[in-house]
Parts: sequence; C-alpha cells; structure tokens
Amino acid sequence: MEKFGKSLEKELAKSNCRVKYGVPAFGSFGSGGEIAKVVSPKDGYALSKAVKILNGYEKVVLGGATNVLFPDGGYDGIAISTDGVKDISRKGGRVYCGAGVRLPDLVNRCAKYGLSGLEQLSGIPGSAGGAVAMNAGAFGREMAELITRVDAVTADGEVVAFSPQALEAGYRHTCIAENGLTVLGAELALTPSSEREIRTCISEYRERREKSQPKGRSLGSVFKRVDGISAGYYIDRAGLKGEKKGGAEISDKHANFIINGGGATGADFLYLAELAKKRVYEIFGITLEYEVVFL
Repeated sequence: MEKFGKSLEKELAKSNCRVKYGVPAFGSFGSGGEIAKVVSPKDGYALSKAVKILNGYEKVVLGGATNVLFPDGGYDGIAISTDGVKDISRKGGRVYCGAGVRLPDLVNRCAKYGLSGLEQLSGIPGSAGGAVAMNAGAFGREMAELITRVDAVTADGEVVAFSPQALEAGYRHTCIAENGLTVLGAELALTPSSEREIRTCISEYRERREKSQPKGRSLGSVFKRVDGISAGYYIDRAGLKGEKKGGAEISDKHANFIINGGGATGADFLYLAELAKKRVYEIFGITLEYEVVFL
C-alpha cells in the first residue's frame, strides 16, 4: 500500500489532520475491504485545508457512510472523514451544525434546546453534511426546507456560502456534489416548542419507522422514489421480496432495503440491486435510480 510522502504527511499534520492507512471500510452494510488512506480533519477549518491540500488526488469525502457501498477489494483512494467536524451552536431559533454531526445527535440537541422541525429525520443515521448534500428526507420532511445557509469548500480550498435558493434542491438532490463541493456546515431555522412535545413526536416517528423498515445492517433505501411512489412497491410486485444472494437479502419487510444477514459482500448487494432494477424495468418499464452511492 503506497503511503503519502513525508512532506504531504507533514503538511496535513500542520493542518490538524490525522492520517491512517489500511482502515477497514466503515460503511453501514458491513462489507468491503480496506480504505487505503483515511484523512481525519480536526474541525471545519482543517477540513477545508485537507480538501485544498489533496486537490488532484483520487478521494471521497465521507460522513457516516450509511448509504455508501465499498468495493470488496478495498478502496485504493483517499477518504476524508468529517467525523471531527461536530460543532453545534445555537442563536435563537437558528442552529448551526458541522458536517460530521450525526443526525440523531443533532435532533437530540435541538430537542434539548426546545426547537422543533427535525423530528421526522431522527431515524436517519447519517451525518449532517451528507444529509445536506443529498437533501435527505423522511415522512414528508426534507433537509432543504430548514436550511438558511450552507457553508461549503471548493476543490481549491475556497469557502463559499449558499443560500437555500442557490442549492437548487430537489428530491434527494442539491448542486453540492455535482459542483465538486464539500459541505462544512449548515444553519437551520427551527420552531420553538417544548422538549416533551418534541420527544413525543420523535418517539412516534421512530415507532413508524420500526414498523415499516427492517432491522439489521443495510444502506437504507436502495433506490429513489418514482413519481412519489416507493421503489419498494415495484420491487415487491416484481416478486423479489426475500430474494437472496450470498449473505444479502431483499428484505421481506420492505423491498427497497437489501440487508446483510451475515457475511454479505458488496458483490452480493450489487447482484440483488441490479436484479431488482432489471426486473422492475422488464415488468413496469420503469428505470429505478440508485440512492445508494457506489465507490
């Protein structure tokens, strides 16, 4: 495994970035080989420096990697982890969160503040940065509805601010990824409420999620909705619930989830995902679009 040169390692260290080599893939599906290099910035400023220093290298920026499938043979590029960018601050009804903050932690903090608006997203396990970049949503609430400002960094290290309109947000989409930008953090506008009411609401959405979605290791929804209809509706009617390949299985509880029942590989996941995509197209003439990210 090729390592960084000493001068580059030194430059990253000066910018408060820790470097590790040969790190086991940490995606939530539980498959994949090693990541060749993981760079972990200490904070948002260090993250912007890391992006600039590594401009031109093959790399990916990862939060919780809860919707990322790693190659079984490992990822030979660089992963920049946002895990250290976990600042949360409040000013009135506005809350600012760093890209590495996990959504459940953000929802919990906002509940303590007595600020409502994020309850529907409480069951999403990913990071705030990923949720902003892909406009994550659940139960009729999308991240973009709450955003007042997004701070991002360009490939050459310039920090830029986006208004809600400039994000060009749509269903599971913003202009962040397509413009090669990395989210540093976002400001959200929330509504005052009582902590008791907020936590009751969180519990209700958690219960609804547990009733409709499978437990166990997965990458969440495999495919995006089609004209407002869950891809699981079509996969179910294509007769694929319970279909297995190796240690992977199309959930018999919700067909838009592929779960790791034990020892599943990325190849197992991809086989079932492509099977679902092919079968749905053959039967319904619909081309499913992936929500999962493949490295």
